[in-house]
Amino acid sequence: MTPPSGCVAESASYVGAAAPVRAATGAAQAADAASETTLRFARIDQARGFAALIVVLCHMSVSAYVGAPNAGEPFLPWLGFVLGFGYLGVPLFFVVSGFCIHWPEARARREGRASAPDWGVFFRRRFWRLYPPYACSVVGAILLLLLATGTWPVTSGSLLAQLALVHTLHDATFLGVNPPSWTLAVEAQLYLAYPAVFLLMRRHGPWRALAVTFAVTFAYRLLITLLPLPVGFAGPAWELFLARWVEWTVGALLAEWAAGNVALPATLGSWWLVAAIVPLVVYLGEYHNWHYGIWVVREPVYGVAFGLLLLALLQLPSSGRPSRLGHWLADVGVWSYSLYLVHRPIQLALEPLARRIAANPLVIEYGLPTSLAIFVASTPLVLAAGRAFYRWCEAPFLSRARAVGRPSGAQAHATGPT
Repeated sequence: MTPPSGCVAESASYVGAAAPVRAATGAAQAADAASETTLRFARIDQARGFAALIVVLCHMSVSAYVGAPNAGEPFLPWLGFVLGFGYLGVPLFFVVSGFCIHWPEARARREGRASAPDWGVFFRRRFWRLYPPYACSVVGAILLLLLATGTWPVTSGSLLAQLALVHTLHDATFLGVNPPSWTLAVEAQLYLAYPAVFLLMRRHGPWRALAVTFAVTFAYRLLITLLPLPVGFAGPAWELFLARWVEWTVGALLAEWAAGNVALPATLGSWWLVAAIVPLVVYLGEYHNWHYGIWVVREPVYGVAFGLLLLALLQLPSSGRPSRLGHWLADVGVWSYSLYLVHRPIQLALEPLARRIAANPLVIEYGLPTSLAIFVASTPLVLAAGRAFYRWCEAPFLSRARAVGRPSGAQAHATGPT
């Protein structure tokens, strides 16, 4: 990890003074800043790990309570209700993504490097970072579901749309063979729009950039509310990048803050404020979504709320060695993309088995919650599969992505979250 440019500038000024004590002090400050940056990257990984896990648990509950439920009254219905909120990991993912993608440019701005990034290199790195593992997961999902059901699980048109990352443009192809991959299609659109965010940040500053994206997002969401849309596009229109732009830009703003380019009031990262705002926003967004026009601003407001949550997390002081939970979440965060890619096909492949067991007369007679038990028991398998997929599929392409744009033979190394 490299320190933020602020500490580099400080250490350079101390060294230029030719005073040994000041040079030592500057070096110490640089080391402290580098340590703080490393800690923040670990917090980012923890946020990614947490978001991935709650999405996995959400989909686990969908399979257990909707996809392959037991007959009769559901077992522990409140559990399915609680786990269902795990889909809120998606807006948190978008905020974290904005932070990770914009971090290198925020740091460059702090260091006074005003030149625009090489967009060809940027997009090639994003391609090698994300697409090959994604394509492998789609093929794997087809094979897994074909083995589990004995039938071809998706139409050729839907498959081609999913491989081209345009499946979110129509209801018929939106879910495809790996339903959570709709978020990756939105991510691809956000990457294509990133040059506009970059220019807004550089020319007008982070706050105006956020204001512009909020205005565009609000206008777009209001427009698709008021205008009749073509059949098949009315639902997907809400998942076009224009509808989710604010969430991503909030993350980019936080990257500017982490690099030292933007000052944020300390109170914004207060856990008391987060504890008050996040539950309130979720309550209004989930239980009053169709009241007062809240649906028009729901996801943008989620982005702001989860931005405050991420800010509070990044401002947590170091407590020395991380707790076991913190260390484990950061580890999951490293391979969270792989977990995101493989978890749902495995759960869907288990649904036919869960349905057959749930239909057993003995299970029905005694009301055994076999579906929930199967999917809870399969979660360690899902986690192991995610880690293995990262090691054997994602990691090699991650190394390939880091090598893009570097001199031949140069050692590729990470300088921040990816």
